[in-house]
Parts: sequence; C-alpha cells; structure tokens
Amino acid sequence: MSEELIVDESKFTELTTIEPQYDSLSISNPSNIEVDAEALMEHLQQMKGIDRIKTLTIDYNSSLNNLSILRVFTNLRGLFVYGQYIQSFEGIEWFNKGEYIKIQTHRNRHRDLSQLSNTKVEYIDLFAERKEDLTAIAGFRDIKILDIYHSPIEPDFEEWKDVRIENLSFKSCKFKEFGNTTAASALDDLSILGCRSLVRFTGDNSNIKRLVLDGSKKLDLRTLKTFAGIETLIVNSCTQEMNLTELAGLEKVKHIDFILCQVQVDLIHLKEHFPKIESLHISRMKKDYGMQLKELNPDVKITSNSFRLE
Repeated sequence: MSEELIVDESKFTELTTIEPQYDSLSISNPSNIEVDAEALMEHLQQMKGIDRIKTLTIDYNSSLNNLSILRVFTNLRGLFVYGQYIQSFEGIEWFNKGEYIKIQTHRNRHRDLSQLSNTKVEYIDLFAERKEDLTAIAGFRDIKILDIYHSPIEPDFEEWKDVRIENLSFKSCKFKEFGNTTAASALDDLSILGCRSLVRFTGDNSNIKRLVLDGSKKLDLRTLKTFAGIETLIVNSCTQEMNLTELAGLEKVKHIDFILCQVQVDLIHLKEHFPKIESLHISRMKKDYGMQLKELNPDVKITSNSFRLE
C-alpha cells in the first residue's frame, strides 16, 4: 500500500532516504522558516528512492516561489500546487510525464500561470482567480479533462479556438452569462455545476452534444435553445419556470432530463417539437399524467422519480 511522505523544508537535511512504501511526497513549511531552495533541490536529487515518487504536493505553507523543484522528480504523474508563495510556474517544463495538475493557491491570486502550457497533461483542476488564468489555457492543444472552479468571468472561447478539450466543467463560478462555445469547435461535452449567478446562455453553442447543468437557480432555461446541436440535456435544480415547448427546435436532442425543475410538459406529440427524442425524464411528473403522455408518445421512454414507462 502506497503512502505519502511529508517533508518539512526547514528540516530537509534530516531526510536521508525514501522508503519503498512512499510514492507521494508533500513539501511543507509549518515553522515558516526561510529555506534555501537550491540546497533543498540538491539534497532531494541525491536521495535514494526519489525516482519512485509519482505525486508531488506543494503545500500552502511551502516557501517555494516557483516550480523549479520539479527537475528533481523524474517520474511524476500528479502535481498539486497549493503554495501561497508561488509567483510563477517556471520549471513546469520538467513535468514532462505528467497526467494531472491541480492548482488551488487560495489567497495567492497574483501567481502567474502564463508558463503552464509548457507542459502537457491530460487533466487539469484549476481554481481560477483572474482572467489571465483562463488565458493561460489557450496555450494548450490537447486536454482530455479541464475542471475550472470559482472563475470570476466566463471564458473567451475565441482564445481557446486551438484547444482540443474532450470534457469541460465549470464549478461554482461567478459569471452571469456564458456562451459562444463554437469558437472552441472541438468541445462537445460541457458541465456547469453550482454556478449560482448564471442568468443566461448567449451566442452559438451548437457544438455541444452533451450538457449537464446543476444549481443555476437564476438561469433563464429558454436560453438552452442556443445549444442547437445538443443530444443529451441533463438539468438539475434550476428552478425558473418554463414550458418544455419553449425549447422546441432542438432537432438533435435524444435525451432530456429535468430534475427538481419547474418545467411544465403539455400533453403533446413530443417528436413534433423534438424529432429525435428517445427519452424524457421529469422528476416531479405524476404517474397518471405520465401515462397520458406515453399514450401520445409510445416510442418515447417517459420517466420520473416515481415511475418508468419504457
């Protein structure tokens, strides 16, 4: 079973070997004593077992102000950057076998991420603090998964037009509007979770095939029509009232889920409004009403929290 080794920067000379059970290392400085970063790196570089470390954490109280220490770790796969004294990502290029980065520097809002794209990773968790953080993403070409937290603004997808992201999530962000995703043409899977200030979608979002939306209680659900190419639509706890027919014209949508939403569904022929629909889930729909809707739509699966009509 693997374990994490915690190294106190101010006592690094006490570390003489890295035992086989450790494949993660955390660098901290609880005493807040100034440390010679070069001496720390030289000591670690000579350490037996350093090549076994796969995950590195730069803790919030670490005195490191950049990522030059990465040159010591030749087999890193995961990197967690929490450091309150980090000023730049100089040295990130040494993270050349990396798969995952998490950046959450809390009150350290002035760190410069412009060098972030000097590495290649598949998965990034970014707690965004300013517009420049989103601009830093533009330097990447291939990211499989990107999760952005607490961003004060929506991204400018025109800046991301050359970024190929397979799965993009925004979590607890503060923007009021969101849109124009077609500028990032490779993007087709989007999640917007806990973004309570979101009021409307704008522009052309027709490249998105799958959208998961949760907790945006101020959102005008009618603006979901901007996702003209949507195939799977999952909406949870977005409580502005809407009639389902106000989304008519989503010609490619196959699966629609509204969970804990105030969405009214009339007794209609669903395919007249959504030609490719295969399933409809309305969590609060009553079974007797669902049965009437099913009679009109025998080839559409109708479900709620209390019944399933295949």
